[in-house]
Amino acid sequence: MESIGYFFARVFGGFIDRLSDQLRYKITDVAESKIRETVEKPFNESATASQQTTTDSQEQNTKS
Repeated sequence: MESIGYFFARVFGGFIDRLSDQLRYKITDVAESKIRETVEKPFNESATASQQTTTDSQEQNTKS
């Protein structure tokens, strides 16, 4: 009877370990993606604004 309990503990224990590893990986992946978006968004906005300012000043120089 102990061997049956030991068998199920090993089988289901391994399954639960793998499942928790997968969940931990997924949570980390989602968190890293959100952090990356948060960091890149202000950078992209400021870069776009800078490019727009450069384009506007070039157009004004061409019109003059």
